Amino acid sequence: MKKIIYTFALLLCSVLGFTQNIVTITDADLGNGTYNWTNDNTYLLDGFVYVEEGGVLNIEAGTVIKGKASPTDGNLASALIITRGAKINANGNAAQPIIFTAETDDISNISDLGLNNRGLWGGLIMLGNAPVAEDGGSDFIEGLPSTETRAYYGGDNPADNSGTLTYVSIRHGGAELEPDVEINGLTLGGVGSGTTIDYLEVVSNLDDGIELFGGKVNIKHAAVAYCGDECFDYDEGWSGNGQFWFGMVGFDKGDQPGEHDGSEATPGSTYDFPSFPHIYNATYIGPGDTAVSVKCPAVMTIKARGAGIYANSIFTDFAKAGLQIEDKPAADGDDSYGYFLRDSIQILNSIWYAAGWNSVDDIVKVAADAEHAGASELKASFSGAWANEIGNPGLNNIDHGSYQFLTEILGNGNLDPRPQSNSIAYQNLASYDGLDGFFTEVSYKGAFGEENWMLGWTALDAYGFLDQTSGIENVALAVNTLQVFPNPTTASQINVTIDSPETFNATIAIYNELGQKLNMEVPVKINTGNNTISLPLSTLPQGIYQLIITNEKGATAATSFILE
Repeated sequence: MKKIIYTFALLLCSVLGFTQNIVTITDADLGNGTYNWTNDNTYLLDGFVYVEEGGVLNIEAGTVIKGKASPTDGNLASALIITRGAKINANGNAAQPIIFTAETDDISNISDLGLNNRGLWGGLIMLGNAPVAEDGGSDFIEGLPSTETRAYYGGDNPADNSGTLTYVSIRHGGAELEPDVEINGLTLGGVGSGTTIDYLEVVSNLDDGIELFGGKVNIKHAAVAYCGDECFDYDEGWSGNGQFWFGMVGFDKGDQPGEHDGSEATPGSTYDFPSFPHIYNATYIGPGDTAVSVKCPAVMTIKARGAGIYANSIFTDFAKAGLQIEDKPAADGDDSYGYFLRDSIQILNSIWYAAGWNSVDDIVKVAADAEHAGASELKASFSGAWANEIGNPGLNNIDHGSYQFLTEILGNGNLDPRPQSNSIAYQNLASYDGLDGFFTEVSYKGAFGEENWMLGWTALDAYGFLDQTSGIENVALAVNTLQVFPNPTTASQINVTIDSPETFNATIAIYNELGQKLNMEVPVKINTGNNTISLPLSTLPQGIYQLIITNEKGATAATSFILE
């Protein structure tokens, strides 16, 4: 039943009645005003579309935005760009995510595109006024036309606010504009800490999943999978925070989960500062121990004067190296290895596990011409002061879907990256003391504890890759019985009875036989014990319907009824 529930819940056409309008959006349609996109429409981006300084774009939960592969305005791709001084408020929820995807993606048909369908449109670009480590304090974002005056980012406001992204899924983007020039799934240029990004997914992007160019923006609950390049890429002095990051490299294509660069400003100049984020609770899964043909040279590479701290994380299933820190010959400390020697790079209390990793010598990668060719200091810190552990993290299942997406569309439902109850992931944690209020102190390493927060709203779940039973005892809806009466009915309303062992807030929605959510969603408070709720049916034609109740965490329960 749970698989059926998700099939219904994720067919988020957000239909008003039984129709869905297609609204084409060109650059002329947006500017510096306030714009409201609602879930009774599908919005089709035609070319590069900019929300300009002073403009605000509000996107309702459950809205679908698509990008044309061949724009009519002569641009090489379609993308949505939030410029400096503009805002996007894309506030989805677990039951109604906001989906950015390709024009050819039929949201109601989960088998039409697979995870190897990449580069079908552009992506989402957000530009802000936060500091960037670039000469002059600003830069031109990659992927946009060189003549575009609205494509600059950077400034002097670390707390700049570009809006909110919550429960947003970005799929099948990264259109190639020219050889080796693509658009990231989510590009963040000079975005400030006043911006909120929480519960974000990027899947099947041809270029990076998420790339940050400077700024101070924080990102929580981010899932990036099956992209053609890195999962998470930062440079130009990004110094925000990250927590609960999940990165998975595909078996057919992909680079390392983390590529981390630093300043591009003239050394010692006013705008020269390193990238220095804090990233806690990451889970990075490689393409498999035998996938040597996939580029993926390491779990992460820190280079170009990049720095930063990882802690309480899990890195597993890689065929090659684990950690590479650039060490240029005769660099006199002006490289990432120099930042490591000054304690500006630390990988703390994390778990490393792959078939070829038996010691720190297998994990740390050193260039033949490195200034510190033996990397003795790095290796000593890795297994000493940093308190890393080489061992099995005891995850439930890191199956990529048996790599079936290469020949089939849907996965096998086995991916469950939560640690088992006896896992070493619950031991030897780095302290959260001294961190700012962004971080949630948890008792486990990696992006997941008892709850798999990707269930219910991501493409990974919709495409059948996640274990649909994972976490049922922890995150399933607290409902003993759920019934509709009379059933079948000819009445103008139905009564819903719910027996629950606890009190919680929820919504009740009705879906038709096509999996389309109808124009009725009722917020309810469920009390402990027996509850009875009446719902009107006067606007519905005869047919078979699915009633789904969803709690605040996105867990669901469902039942069916017949209207005669």
